[in-house]
Parts: sequence; structure tokens; C-alpha cells
Amino acid sequence: MPKAAKAEESRDLAQAIREDSRRRMFTTGSGFLSKLAAVVAAIGLLDFISFLVGASYLGGDAVNGKIDGGRYYLYGPYHGGKAFHEVSQAVFDYSRWHAYSLMITWPLMIVLCFAAERAVRRVH
Repeated sequence: MPKAAKAEESRDLAQAIREDSRRRMFTTGSGFLSKLAAVVAAIGLLDFISFLVGASYLGGDAVNGKIDGGRYYLYGPYHGGKAFHEVSQAVFDYSRWHAYSLMITWPLMIVLCFAAERAVRRVH
């Protein structure tokens, strides 16, 4: 067998090995990304549902509320009409941080689900 044919054969083999390792890397990465996206989506949905239940129970949320003279007010549908109602600082802080957590989990959930879908499509 001529030297040129052997060199071509070894290049083909090296190319096949590189492609196989890339495929394995993307398959492993897309599987992990899909699982991570599913976990973050579940956490995000539970966070959203618990926020809705909490805001309904408390009668509003702190993001729309206010602090006036050391008194804390939530704003929302309390006893039928939208109004401010006074709560403790602990309840106000809980409501505020719970709303902020939604501002982190939902964009993270959307980005991870989009990235996982792209990774799965890229592998297949």
C-alpha cells in the first residue's frame, strides 16, 4: 500500500475518532442539560404556584406594596377590593423575596429549556 493511501486512511480514522468523541460529548451534555432544565422547570413551577397561593392568602404582594413610616403594606385584592393593608416586616420581606425569586427562576427556566431543546436537536 502506498504511503499516501496510508496517510489518507489514518486521517480518516482520526476524523472518525474526533467526530465520535464530539457526538459523545454532545449526547452526554444534552442529557445533563435536559435533566437540569426539567429540575429547574419543576422548581420554577412550584415557586410560581406557591407565590400565587401565598399572595392570595396574604391578600397581595410586597412588590406592589409600600413602606410608609416604618409600617409595611402589601397591595392586592384584600377582602374583595384592591387596597393596601398593613402586615409585619417579616411577612413583607417574605413576600418581596418570594417575588424576586420568581424573577430569577422563570428566566432561568426559559433559557435552560431553550438550550436543552437546541442541544437535543443538535445531537439528532
